[in-house]
Amino acid sequence: MRLIGLLAIVALALIACAKSNQTAQAVTAPPSQAPTAAASATVSPEASIAQASASPTESESPGESASPGESASPGESASPAATETPTPEPTPATPPPGLPSGWEKQYERVENGREAELLVRTGAIDNLGYGWPPHYTPFSGKSTPPHPWPCSLRPGAAPGTDRIMLGTGVPTKPDGSAVSPLEGYSGCTKRPDNLPQAIPLQIGTLPSKIHDVFIQAFVDDFQPVPLRSHFQVTLDGTRLPNFEDAINQLDQTGPIGKLMTVELLPEYWPILKSGTVNLSFDDPTTGKADGYAVNFVRVLVNHKPWRYSVSISCNVVDAATSKPLAKADVEAADVKATTAANGNCALRNVPAGLVSVSAGAIGYDGAVQLLDLPAGQHGTANFQLKRHKETVEDLRKQIAQNGTVAIYGIHFDTASAKIRPDSLPSLGQILALVKSMRDSRWVIAGHTDNQGGAQYNMGLSLARAHSVVAWLAQHGVAANRLTAKGYGLTRPIADNSTAAGRALNRRVEVSLQKS
Repeated sequence: MRLIGLLAIVALALIACAKSNQTAQAVTAPPSQAPTAAASATVSPEASIAQASASPTESESPGESASPGESASPGESASPAATETPTPEPTPATPPPGLPSGWEKQYERVENGREAELLVRTGAIDNLGYGWPPHYTPFSGKSTPPHPWPCSLRPGAAPGTDRIMLGTGVPTKPDGSAVSPLEGYSGCTKRPDNLPQAIPLQIGTLPSKIHDVFIQAFVDDFQPVPLRSHFQVTLDGTRLPNFEDAINQLDQTGPIGKLMTVELLPEYWPILKSGTVNLSFDDPTTGKADGYAVNFVRVLVNHKPWRYSVSISCNVVDAATSKPLAKADVEAADVKATTAANGNCALRNVPAGLVSVSAGAIGYDGAVQLLDLPAGQHGTANFQLKRHKETVEDLRKQIAQNGTVAIYGIHFDTASAKIRPDSLPSLGQILALVKSMRDSRWVIAGHTDNQGGAQYNMGLSLARAHSVVAWLAQHGVAANRLTAKGYGLTRPIADNSTAAGRALNRRVEVSLQKS
């Protein structure tokens, strides 16, 4: 009987244990699902971003709400006037916890929103998938803290975003790794995963009237200043010189990311009419292994007042004499000013972040400074402009770095392709450059400002390019090494609304043709 009683007790214990295991399995999520469940049930510290990071220079009325593209808190709602066109998404990337509503989307298109008449975004606003620190918004102009290297491709991220890229000019080993990696990004990735990839921007239908266009990019670990890389920025294959001027001033050691805002000059607006355009970053010329990444890109058409802004004091002098330069043109984003007799000027309500400030004066090389200014801060840009020189050494340096060089010393009779005699010094330097690089082929391109009709300027610029090609051929350069092109007013490098900008746009460009 004792044996039977003992067996009964054991049986009851086994039954109780089995029921306990079943209950535990019913209430415990698998380990792989636990983070997701926690994220959906827990309010992240980022929920208080709006209260802690609003611009000290701007105040919001209690009834005003941010658009999804620049939301400052998960609790804020989209602008009632905004209409959003949904875009089909591939397998979505897993967002980090605590993102404000809408930031996890890989694509966004908002019409008549708080920030612009049209806002288009590609890439989730998520710091390469690492999420944002508490009380941080990327639109305030603050840098991110250093973060890990995103060495692995992130499934579901929009093309060209949340991935390390390495310029096409970088030499690689048979296994795809860089021959001479210069920093962490270039050392932890290989071809083909780190080949530059275009970022598609689904513009769609544009507003009937366009007043301005801006491109914002949250750029990460670009280091052209210390590493001597040199990036080219293209929109559907057309280079954007002012964007390149800005990006090539960066030193983002960390790695860290930050917002950059660049104006798209009016002559490039027609590119947007294709509906979907591709923005690309690449270094095809220097061979420097400078790895970089982009978290997201936004296009704002007809922007509204910047929510996060800064102010800048400027001074422009002659580099040789240190004398102030009056009537020099200075601009940052959409804000422009002209220097007074003392060389000073001021810029206000400039979008915060990486602020590209440019200065130009007739007869001088333009200059660009990149200021790092979070919202509410005041910065200073001091320029020492150099008189333009076109020695063969200067030309060769520009060709090695950029593949092209602008020539301003070639002058033509008014409304004519006839070369003036005072052009001979510059023509002689071009001749020496071309002859010093045997078997190389060259493109000679004419450019104009925006004065006069587009068709007329296109024909005039081509005729002037042909005149330069003819002069070089007459002085011993084989005609099959030279190609003439005319771009008219379609590819400005400066703002045509100023005299200095128009002077910079009237040029002949000499470019080394890729084999």
